[in-house]
Formats: sequence, structure tokens, C-alpha cells
Amino acid sequence: MTDARAAHPARAAHPARAVHPARPAHPSHPRRLHAPGAAAHLRLFAWSGIVTVLLTRAYLDLAGYPKVGGGGRGGLHIAHMLWGGLLMAVGLLVLCALLGSRARRAGALTGGVGFGLFIDEIGKLVTDEPGYFYRPAAALIYTCFAALLALAWWVGRRTSPGRLPAANRAAQAVDTAVDGLVRGGLTSAERERALGQLADPSAELDRALARLLVALPERSGTPESSGRPKRSVAARITVLSSRVRVAVARVAAHRSTVTLALVYAVLQGYLLLAGITADVVTGTVEPPLARTDMVPVASSTVCAAVTLGLAVRGAVLLRRGDRLTGLRLIRASVLTDLFLGQIFNFALNQFAAVTDWLVGLFLLWVLTHELTRERERGRGRGQKHEHEPSPEVRTQANSAAAAPVAPAAEDSGTASPRPVR
Repeated sequence: MTDARAAHPARAAHPARAVHPARPAHPSHPRRLHAPGAAAHLRLFAWSGIVTVLLTRAYLDLAGYPKVGGGGRGGLHIAHMLWGGLLMAVGLLVLCALLGSRARRAGALTGGVGFGLFIDEIGKLVTDEPGYFYRPAAALIYTCFAALLALAWWVGRRTSPGRLPAANRAAQAVDTAVDGLVRGGLTSAERERALGQLADPSAELDRALARLLVALPERSGTPESSGRPKRSVAARITVLSSRVRVAVARVAAHRSTVTLALVYAVLQGYLLLAGITADVVTGTVEPPLARTDMVPVASSTVCAAVTLGLAVRGAVLLRRGDRLTGLRLIRASVLTDLFLGQIFNFALNQFAAVTDWLVGLFLLWVLTHELTRERERGRGRGQKHEHEPSPEVRTQANSAAAAPVAPAAEDSGTASPRPVR
């Protein structure tokens, strides 16, 4: 058999194909990088949309649902869905054209307001006859915003400092430096936080980033007394929301507030089941129940039963002293009601269910705050007893200390063979 390399001189000249060395795999380089504050911007987008929907519905109800551009058959009607689309476009243009955290906050706020105006008219997109007053519209709107807030929670968990790879932390340090260039400097807290994100100080890239962060001028974190601080609308809303959050946190930390929240969270399942049963029996649901209405009624009943079971189990564990697990279960019951039960509540009661939704949000806030405090107490107790001996070791030590010691032999220097009485 003839050699293949001899038959092909080109292959003989090159006996082996040159193998390029494979790129070393960088385990810390992710497929996608998350922007700093991504979860906060998603929450700002969602909450600005929620507030927009509620304000729009309240205004239209008080004003008698006026039509901008004239009414009547053949008249020009400019729906606020159009303004919502324009505001979403403005938010995207801001994000595409400007740099810095201020631009991201402004884009999230503007886009959220636009999305609220757009989604408020979802009834006109899915049906022709009722249009804006389509009954399931409230449930569809609630589902959209619940999905957005769930997405923000998921992104927040993935972008927590302990979960980010080294490449993502370095990218966030670069973003902090860019934000410092845009805003005229960095505060000491921002600089220290960005320097702490650099994983390997001996690497050339991290050293270059550290030099850039150190070279940026210092910016005071508090406004100067000589001039009034210039803040954007998004920044003012962020500051206002943080102040409200601190004030509500003080109320949530009060012992009586926690007690009332726990009691109501446990009774909530009973109240939901009793209310649904009373509405079905008396027929007070408006309009009267039809076959299509039995789906949300049955789903609300199932969610109420699940909520009640979780809350009762959590209350039992609280009585037994397992406070951490009990709080988790009661909080899970409130989350079940907010993410599932309230969807069917809005389907049945329309926007009259906003009151129940607000009560559920307050319960979630109080229980989350108390659960965080309980975790901190558990870590504190663990650190306190970390170096203390276990009960078995203490028992053995006490027994050894209480046991009599055999007298030593005077002449031979050995212990006496006689047993100790």
C-alpha cells in the first residue's frame, strides 16, 4: 500500500497540521455581565409603572373618563397608550445615548411610566367589545408587574456580592469609574467599594483599574451649604423612597407591629376562605357568577387553602420555639397570596382588590424585616457560643474536677496502687 503522504507532496512537506493552542479557559469570565444596580433599576421600572397605573385609573374615574381630542362617533381620540409608547422610546434613547447611573435611573423611571400607561390599556388590545373595561384586564396588569418584580428579585440574587465572578466585579469597578468621570469624581465610599471589587491586586488589569479609581477626584457625598444640590427627578424619587423605607422600617421593627402582622397573616387564610364561601353562597359577586367566573373562584379557594396551611404550620413552629422556620413559612404564605391569590382576586374584584394588595405588601415588609433580624440574632448567638465547650465536654470537665486524686507515694515517687475511696 502506497503511503498517503508520498502520494501527496504537499502533505509530505507538512507532515502534521499546525495545532493552535487552545485558549485557556477563564473560569471567572461569564457569558453575560450584569450592570451595577440592575435589580434596583428593575424595581424602579416596575414600581413607577404600578404607581402610573393606579394614578391613571384614579384620575380617569374622578374625571369621568374624558377623551382627549374630542369624543363622539368619528371623533379623534388620542389614547394614553400612545403617550406610554413615546415615553418608553424616550427611556430607551436615554439609555442608548447617555452614560452613568443617573442615565440608568432616568431611563428606568421614564420607561416604567411609559410602560404603565401602555399596559393600562391592555383591555383594548385583547378585546373589542368592552375595551378599556375588560374584566380580566386588572388581573393581566397585575400579572405583568408581579413577573417584573419576580425578575428583579431573581436578578438581585444573582448579582449579590458573594455570587458575582471576578470578571463581573471588575466590570462593575469600570462602571463605577465611568460614573465618576460623568459626575465629576467619586465619594470615598464609592471608591472603597470599587477597589474592593478587584479580585487580584497583582494582575495588570486590576492594577490599572486601581490606578484609575485612585486618580479620580474626591466628590463630597453631602451637598455643599453654599449651593442647592442639583438632583434629577429620578434621584429625588430614589432619595424619597429610601427615606420612606427607613421610616417604615422603624415602624416594622416595633414589637406590636410584628405581633399584629403575625396574627393577621395567620388569620388571612381564614378570612379569604370565609369571604369566598360567603360570596358564593349569597351570590354577592358582581356580576353574578357564570361558568367562566368559577375558574378564578376555584383558584382563589385553592390559594387561600395553601396560604392557610402554611400560616398555621408556621404559627405552630413559632409556639414550639423554632422562630426562624416559623417566620419563613408565614412569609411564604404571604408570598403565595401576593403572587398567586391576588391575581384571581383582581380577576374577581377588579381594582377594588388594591386594598388587599397593599395590606399584603405591608405584611411582607414586616415579616421580611423580622426574618432578617432573626437571622442576625442567630448569627450573633452562633458567634457567641462558637468557642464555648459543648455540654458533654463541660460535664466531663466537671466530673474530672470533682473526682478525688490518689495520694502520691512518698518513697518510690509512684502512685499508690490502692484504690481511691
